[in-house]
Amino acid sequence: MGLRLHIRLTLVIGALLVALTIVLGAAIAQIAQHYQAEVSQRLNAGVAMYVTRELSLLNERGVNAPALQELARRVMTVNPSAEVYLLAEDGRILETLQPREGLARRAVDLGPIRRFLASPDDRPVYGDDPGDARRQRVFSAAPIMLDARPIGYLYVVFASGRAASVAAAVRNSYSLQIGLVLAVMIVLVTFIVAATLFSRLTLPLRRLESEMSAWDRKTSGEPRDEARAPADADEIALLQGRFRSMAASIESQLQQLKAQDTQRRDLVASVSHDLRTPLAALRGYLETVLLKEASLPDATRRHYLEVAQRHAQQLERLIAALFELSKLESGVVTPSFEAFALSELLQDIALRFRLRAQQLGVDLVTSVDPRAPLAYGDVALIERMLENLLDNSLQHTPAGGRIELSLAPEDAGLRVAVDDTGLGIEPQDLPHVFDRFYTGAGRQHAGNGLGLAIVRRIAELHGASLVLKSTPRVGTRVEFTLPVAASAHVQTARATQSTAHRTP
Repeated sequence: MGLRLHIRLTLVIGALLVALTIVLGAAIAQIAQHYQAEVSQRLNAGVAMYVTRELSLLNERGVNAPALQELARRVMTVNPSAEVYLLAEDGRILETLQPREGLARRAVDLGPIRRFLASPDDRPVYGDDPGDARRQRVFSAAPIMLDARPIGYLYVVFASGRAASVAAAVRNSYSLQIGLVLAVMIVLVTFIVAATLFSRLTLPLRRLESEMSAWDRKTSGEPRDEARAPADADEIALLQGRFRSMAASIESQLQQLKAQDTQRRDLVASVSHDLRTPLAALRGYLETVLLKEASLPDATRRHYLEVAQRHAQQLERLIAALFELSKLESGVVTPSFEAFALSELLQDIALRFRLRAQQLGVDLVTSVDPRAPLAYGDVALIERMLENLLDNSLQHTPAGGRIELSLAPEDAGLRVAVDDTGLGIEPQDLPHVFDRFYTGAGRQHAGNGLGLAIVRRIAELHGASLVLKSTPRVGTRVEFTLPVAASAHVQTARATQSTAHRTP
């Protein structure tokens, strides 16, 4: 499983906090630098004006060297970091009091200087730095007047290249270092608080995912394909998978309910029909006997009574089959497992059915391996299962046909098979042969459709699977495998206990 949702949320919040801290730190540093520049410019705005009033730096002959030397002495005494430039009327640099090796500029843009002089309240105003062509700095400037006209400018730049950069200012500023430490601590505390809050807030989501996962394992035994999520999935993705699995399960159950409802209606219709037919015949013959008792010959009366008896027996068999299937499907019948000789049971059943097979003109044979070990199961239920299979084969095998009842040991257990050369089953009928009251379209001598349903339920109680193979007008083969008593009876008993409690 990937990172939990609360961990992902915490990491996202942490990343956002770090990014926000970096952005705010950079913004604060820029604001601090801007504020420092504004303060420096406001404090030193009148420096150039004061100097030009005290000293005459330019005259008709050009630069006044003694005045310039006096200015240099004063500047070095008051603010050694200030750079003082004497500019011509067009902005060319005439002199500088702190000579540099290779000035980056030979002239200064006069636009910022004019804005500085025209708007005293608009601070800070950045001007060209003669020492760095890529940088602008705060400054103080004043015009040098001669006969009421400007002949040049005194240009004083503050915070020269020797001043600290932003990063150096952070390193050298104790206040900024404290602020940085506090910001890191705030981020860490916020990260821890966010992790705790997200963990608590997503706890119900994790519990819901755990409960749905337990439900999915309980209902399906293993995760369905719909519930599978990527390896890096969080609770939301897992819940999405569980929801798809639950939706698929509910959809399947709805389809099963619809199918069961259809089967219920068909069951009621089939039971009504199967009960009504012999009951009507029984009632008709009995009423005939009662109404014409005095006039009926003895032979005719006996014939009517025998027909009524056959219909009564048919009703009895149908009702008995209904009750038997109902008990098997409701879990009332619990198999009584024991070791028994399956080969002897097959021979006994074949012996009982052989006379009926001869009357129908069908050859009933057995093929039993005498070395077959003991089987493990409920003898009575297995006997009932084989009787129903043989009865079904006799019903659908015409005269001259053949039925074989075989037993052969295999690695998986004892394989029992019933083969016939009967009418076979159409492909569209194969999936429904073992359904209740399903007799198939166009099949002759079809019974009530309960015998094979009973066979399937008995097989389920023994943990066995029925294998049906059939070819129309060629024959049908039904086989199943029972466990051997010496090796698999424990596993079979467990499988039966699980199957007995399963809703049909």
